[in-house]
Amino acid sequence: MSPLYSSLGIGGFFAMIPAMRIRITLFIIALVALVSGGFGLQSAVNAQVAWPEVTREAKPWTRWWWLGNAVDEQNLSRELKLFAEAGLGGVEITPIYGAKGYEERFIPFLSERYIEVLGHTINEANKLGLSVDMATGTGWPFGGPQVRDEDAELKIAFDAERKFAPVPTNFRVKRAAPGGEGLVINPYSADALARYLAPISDALAKLPEGARVHGQLHDSFQYKANWANELPAAFEKMHGYKLADHSALLSTRGAGISALSPGDADKLARIKSDYRETLASLHMDFVREWVKWTHGVGGIAREQAHGAPANLIDLYALADIPETEIYGSSVFPIPYYRNSDATGRRESPHPLVNRFASSAAHLVGKNLVSAETFTWTREHFHGSPAALKPELDQLFLTGVNHVFYHGAAYSPADVPWPGWLFYASTQYNPRNPLWPAFTAFNTYITRVQSFLQMGRHDNDMLIYWPVHDLWHRAAGWNRNFGVHGRGWMLDSPTEEIARVLVAQGRQFDFVSDDQLQKAVADKTRRALVTESGAAYKQLVVPPVTHMPVETFAAIIRLVEAGAQVTFMKDIPRDVPGFARVEERRARLSQMQFGFPSSFNPRAPLTPVRTMRGTFHVMSMEALEKMPAPFANQGLGMVRRKYDGGEIYFLTNLTGKAFDDMVTLKLGRLPSPSEAENEVATIHDPRTGTIGMADLHRVSGKIPRTEIRLQLAPGESLIVKVARDGARTRLWKYAKPAGIPVTISDDLEWRVTFTEGAPAIPPAYVTRELKSWPEQGGEAGRYAGTARYETTFTLPEGAKYDEWQLDLGDVREVARVFVNGNEVDYLWCLPFRTRVGKHLKPGENTLAIEVTNLAANRIRDMDVRGEQWKNFHEINFVNVHYKPLDASKWPLQPSGLLGPVTLTPLKLE
Repeated sequence: MSPLYSSLGIGGFFAMIPAMRIRITLFIIALVALVSGGFGLQSAVNAQVAWPEVTREAKPWTRWWWLGNAVDEQNLSRELKLFAEAGLGGVEITPIYGAKGYEERFIPFLSERYIEVLGHTINEANKLGLSVDMATGTGWPFGGPQVRDEDAELKIAFDAERKFAPVPTNFRVKRAAPGGEGLVINPYSADALARYLAPISDALAKLPEGARVHGQLHDSFQYKANWANELPAAFEKMHGYKLADHSALLSTRGAGISALSPGDADKLARIKSDYRETLASLHMDFVREWVKWTHGVGGIAREQAHGAPANLIDLYALADIPETEIYGSSVFPIPYYRNSDATGRRESPHPLVNRFASSAAHLVGKNLVSAETFTWTREHFHGSPAALKPELDQLFLTGVNHVFYHGAAYSPADVPWPGWLFYASTQYNPRNPLWPAFTAFNTYITRVQSFLQMGRHDNDMLIYWPVHDLWHRAAGWNRNFGVHGRGWMLDSPTEEIARVLVAQGRQFDFVSDDQLQKAVADKTRRALVTESGAAYKQLVVPPVTHMPVETFAAIIRLVEAGAQVTFMKDIPRDVPGFARVEERRARLSQMQFGFPSSFNPRAPLTPVRTMRGTFHVMSMEALEKMPAPFANQGLGMVRRKYDGGEIYFLTNLTGKAFDDMVTLKLGRLPSPSEAENEVATIHDPRTGTIGMADLHRVSGKIPRTEIRLQLAPGESLIVKVARDGARTRLWKYAKPAGIPVTISDDLEWRVTFTEGAPAIPPAYVTRELKSWPEQGGEAGRYAGTARYETTFTLPEGAKYDEWQLDLGDVREVARVFVNGNEVDYLWCLPFRTRVGKHLKPGENTLAIEVTNLAANRIRDMDVRGEQWKNFHEINFVNVHYKPLDASKWPLQPSGLLGPVTLTPLKLE
């Protein structure tokens, strides 16, 4: 069952609002007051257990596309004000192609006028408490008119004599804004990057005094190059031989590779492994140069490493803020959650891929981990907050704590609805009828992130990422590791291990060769410690074929200090690459002296005692059967620590309600005096409610600390364990005290359409809750709000501790009024709230204001042939990158579908 929502927080705030219908603008202001005013918490709550102070970083940010840079001061100020009122913390400007018919408004990128409007944007944002980031260029990837032919991308080709003869890719900037068109820069040339950045530096230097761009973004790796003029010399320096000496073998492709002898095929794979390592090194230098430049112009660097042919962990680690991305939509068994619609899904996010960004941050001590969030999660105008929240909670579980919406397009006030749009967006903009719901969503995100940005991570296991095994491949050239085409991770031994650990509730990071080699031993804590000071108790090594000698030497050093190392199935038996291969094999063999030549892959656990310490070799079966004290019956959990205790974010993404004890800590139980001062508080980020948990300490072979939690499918909570003795009111647990009563059966509902477009449908009375389009006429193309009103009788003798109102299926958000009092604003699953304090014996009134998607209105515009898709370049695609024809969309269910039930509760 869900936890008891007190009358405080959002619910209590709304209770003070008159029951009259409130216009959207006033509703937004009210929600913003909750954020800026400490989330509307009760003053009785001790500051030590209250919500953390709100910062700009704790709030969600958004990517802000400037179409054609056709912006002006008045409209910039208007949109920034709306963003601030909605609870955003900042924007990231990405200029792209423009809208047709507005060419006279276009502003060339980096022109004098562009710098004027950018300066205005920064100054206005600062007044509103917002920050401004920018992409280092227009569209993507880096490129533009300043890129000379010799600095542009190159790809591998061979001449008639099978010698290297690289040629240009002729790849031009995708989705470029006016003034940003041109060739894409070679991502393996730091010198080319320096020349590319020079005119941007000159332009930014002309910003008004005090106007500073907060940060720069390098978007995900979408370059096509696989060669650079610097590559031959860098290759020879790294590996001691010339790549050109093997051009004949390297020119082999397709069926020719299959025809090679095993020895030649292995040699080809080894040379290409060295090539891929060199390419990775060159791109690392490229990103280092960009980070250095970003710091030089006074900003922080956000790096989207995914997609690059490099070790993602090391590449993310170069940035001030590593940034991952979720693309597509997941499947969740949550009741009433719509996993897919008739428009279909392109692909699903992969949470383990997202962990590479947070792993990098944890290893090198970066507190913020950002994510480009909700890219193509749904078709245009199909993404409600209820559809997005489970995706977001799943993202939080990967270590992300700084969300960037993808996103909002700038649109002048004089452009007809739906305004200017971007083709791969959630359409998070003020023209969306669900804009007030996004405001409430922002409050939820801010509350969660305010805790997830506290202290530091508390992961205690590492999984080695064997990138050299991925580089060892005869086919192809550069090996890219992206959020699309994730064969490098899917169904791999690394993924198999990670999935088991996730299911067991264990907290872990991935680690690279470089980070492992930098780790030092801490004999006191019997741990390995990274360069940021993060201590890990255990290292798990997946089945690895090719491991650098330096990495294995680092592992031995760590074992000597008492760190626990577990190899899965076997130890690595070979080294990567072609350079000095026999010499390195001999060194690896020497270090493995005393190890068995092979292991039984099914043996549960084999300790390997050597002169340098004890290793373990484990089977997957044994890993799966390991006691999992943190496996909390399907709950997802992420743990952080701070000076006074620990923080836990927990979410129920299953289809079953949770009501049980949850293990928080293992090990020594606190002494009586310590236990007296230790407190666990539960924080509900949707409502703002705070209460002390039912905490238990269990002795035994493995002592543990537990608390009781109640989480309905789709719900999330934060638990803060503090040892400072701060107290607040008790968290009120609840259980059903009777059978739910379906109050929607046979009741007469009056449905009145209030605010929306393109026209207000007529009111109607019904005894059966059905979707608006079933009424026909204007209701089939309406986007907006309708108010449902009914009365029901509560028997005189029906006295219970509390009553839970459940609205069932809501399309898409609902404001709930009982007897004229606004009780709650429901924007996510489950659509339920506590209403007991507002009920009375006898007749009660219930009013529910429901707002739907804009999809039916967009559909109707295409049915009528109205021209709203007026954009240059890609105009205008659907989730499958096909021309969008919304007239083929099915009508989306809208309104209150129910069933609406009342359940009596007993408080515990």
